[in-house]
Amino acid sequence: MEQLLTKKDVAKLLNVSLPTIDRYISDKILTPVKGIPTVRFTPSHIEELEGVEPERFSPLERRRLEKELEEWKHRAEEAEKIIARVNMITTETMYLKLKESV
Repeated sequence: MEQLLTKKDVAKLLNVSLPTIDRYISDKILTPVKGIPTVRFTPSHIEELEGVEPERFSPLERRRLEKELEEWKHRAEEAEKIIARVNMITTETMYLKLKESV
């Protein structure tokens, strides 16, 4: 049987903090060995993860966030159009006021 790794060992290997390891466990990114009283990991499981960026969100959550981001981008574009129109109206008004005073 291969030597099991502690959370501290894995944190050092992945260059992350212990709280990050706990979060990876709760997010099911890391799976500890079952059937033993302490939290341990197999080296082969950790090797599979090395070089892989952990996903923070489920595919459904990611899609929801991407859709929300697109909605915010659309709102920003609309706001920019409104601001451009307000600027144009303001410039026209100032021009007309200036023209009247001359």
